[in-house]
Amino acid sequence: MKKLILIFSFLTCISVITFSCRKDKKTEEVSKITWTKYTTADGLVNNDAQAIAIDSVGHIWVGTDVGASEFDGVNWKSYAGIGQRVLAIVIDKQGNKWFGTDSGGVMKLEGNTMSFFKHDANSTNSIVSNHVSSIAIDKQGNKWFGTASGVAIFDDVNWVTYNVQDGLASNNVYSISIDKQGNKWFGTGGGVSKFDGTKWTNYSYKSDKTKGIVGNFVMGISIDNQDRKWFATWNGISEFNGTQWVAHDTETEWLVAGSPVLSTASDSKGNKWFGSNGWGISAYNGLTWTTYTTANGSKIDPVSAIAIDAKGNKWFATRSGLLKLNDGN
Repeated sequence: MKKLILIFSFLTCISVITFSCRKDKKTEEVSKITWTKYTTADGLVNNDAQAIAIDSVGHIWVGTDVGASEFDGVNWKSYAGIGQRVLAIVIDKQGNKWFGTDSGGVMKLEGNTMSFFKHDANSTNSIVSNHVSSIAIDKQGNKWFGTASGVAIFDDVNWVTYNVQDGLASNNVYSISIDKQGNKWFGTGGGVSKFDGTKWTNYSYKSDKTKGIVGNFVMGISIDNQDRKWFATWNGISEFNGTQWVAHDTETEWLVAGSPVLSTASDSKGNKWFGSNGWGISAYNGLTWTTYTTANGSKIDPVSAIAIDAKGNKWFATRSGLLKLNDGN
């Protein structure tokens, strides 16, 4: 039975953030920083958070190791009946929630009704794999799923699959983003693939970081308000404006959140946010980096996903719960 649990949040304000790169140290004063952490003690179904999405009324949806939770700002509702590790969540224009799971394919929550979409080896019209790690929805309402066997597209009736034979860089697809022109960008185990609806273009690792992506394992993609693409990889961060590549890594900049970088998001002011595999969270305003290695005095665990709400609050899915950052922006 779904339970509503009143949350009790522990808030702590901090005024000074200290961060360093691997060669030097830098201290920056930051005011009005408030962290809030939510765990199973508050109502989250499981502390190992993997995915986040925010619906049209501001409810936070969190995918975890054993299902999903919905948070309306006061109460939690859990969907443990999903019975799967939820790796991705997206919400369509009708308010339906789509969940990508570790081994159970795709689940769709429409009101209180759950539908399941799984791979069927005996059918030519099913999702290509039950391991779904990323989801995006285009302007036409088509759902794009990143799987362990390529990209699956669903128009609510038919399934289409793209893989390396079609031009995809790798069949392991970890992240998807869609730009203003409708181009689909896929972060894979073999670099980045761009699909314009007809043509595939692949970008792979180059030793000259100005000519290609900094690493081939691309875990996250975000697109900022200037249509620049930001790629979170196992080797650092790459920025791409359509013609030029810029590498942002722990050896050359004030980026403390070391590699691997697992997630990224861009806020409405153009700030870029990156979650690392245990090194903390970094923000980049185009000139300087700010990194948070602790929240409320506790080390920030690996950050699998980032979402930003309408008020500018940043939400981070971590291995030890859900973090909310109010940084005054």
